Amino acid sequence: MSRAAGHHRGTAETLAIELDKVVVEYESWTYEGRRRKVERRRALDGVSIGFACGEIVGIDGPNGSGKSTLLRTICGIHVPVCGEVLVYGKKPDIFDSGFKRRIGYASSRRTALMLDLPLADSFALHCELYGVDKHEWWERVETLSSRLDLEALVSRPPREYSQGQRARAELGLVLLHKPDLVFLDEATEALDLEYLPRTLALFREMSAEGATIFVISHRRDDLECADRLVTVEAGKVVRDERI
Repeated sequence: MSRAAGHHRGTAETLAIELDKVVVEYESWTYEGRRRKVERRRALDGVSIGFACGEIVGIDGPNGSGKSTLLRTICGIHVPVCGEVLVYGKKPDIFDSGFKRRIGYASSRRTALMLDLPLADSFALHCELYGVDKHEWWERVETLSSRLDLEALVSRPPREYSQGQRARAELGLVLLHKPDLVFLDEATEALDLEYLPRTLALFREMSAEGATIFVISHRRDDLECADRLVTVEAGKVVRDERI
C-alpha cells in the first residue's frame, strides 16, 4: 500500500516523531580566484512526515539526497531554518541528557568504539555514560553478545576485527542502553549476510517492544524487516510506502 509522500500521520497516542514543512540548509564555499563565495545549500526541502512508535523505517535514495540529514535533524544535531520537528511531543535537544538516553545512533562513517581497548571496556564506558544500572548492564551485554555473536570478541580490541565484526560490535554498543529511537546510518551494510537474519529478528523484537528504528542502507536485504520504505531525493520525501 502506497501513500502520498508527506501525508503520513500517526495517532496522538502512537506518534513518536513529526516533521512539519522542515527546511535544513548548509553553507558551502567555492573559490573564484582568491575570493571565497558562500552559498547556501538546501539539504531538506519542506519535509512533512510522521513516524509512529514501534515502526521500522527503511530510508533509501541516492547519495547526497538528504537521508542522513533527515536522521540528524530528528536527533537535534541539525536545527531547521524553518518548520518544526517534534520528538515525543517536544523539540529535540541534543544537549538534554534525558533525550540523548532515548537515542541510539550508529554510522558507517564514524565509530563510538575504543579501537585499542577490549570491546568490554567500550561497553562499560557506554553503560556509565547512559546511566545503565550496574546490576543490569552485564546481563544486557551477555544478551547482545549472544544475539550478535560477540562472545569471542569482547576481550579483543576492535582494531583487530574484520569489517563485519566491527559492524556487529557497533550495533551491540548502540543497542546496549535499550534506546527508544534507533538510527542506523548505513551501519548494517558491512554486516556479513550470515548474521543478517538474526540481526533483523532482533530489530523486530525491539519494534514489538515499542522502539522506533530507522535503517539507511543501499543494500536491499538490510531493509527486509522494514514496515515502511521512505525514499528521499534532492531533500524531499518523494515516496512513502508500506511494505
